[in-house]
Amino acid sequence: SIALGIEGVSHGRHGWEEPMDAARLIISFVVGAFACGLLIDKNQVHFGGKSLYGAALVGNSLLLASAVGLFSYTGDGLAAACFASCACGLQNAMC
Repeated sequence: SIALGIEGVSHGRHGWEEPMDAARLIISFVVGAFACGLLIDKNQVHFGGKSLYGAALVGNSLLLASAVGLFSYTGDGLAAACFASCACGLQNAMC
């Protein structure tokens, strides 16, 4: 999507908005995965003790609720999609 958008920009078909939106979604996903790496220690599943699975799940819930609330009240679809993308990255990194 990003490469096709950049190709469209180079041929003058559209502006930089579409590739930048796709890049923002990818960056949001990576930020969510990075946050999971900060919360959960290793690649092993440890329930209890030092692992913060509960905090990661609560963070995931808050990100998704924020996405719904942001879209409901402001109608800003890109910001809501970035919050949801961050939640997806967080959940994906937990597995």
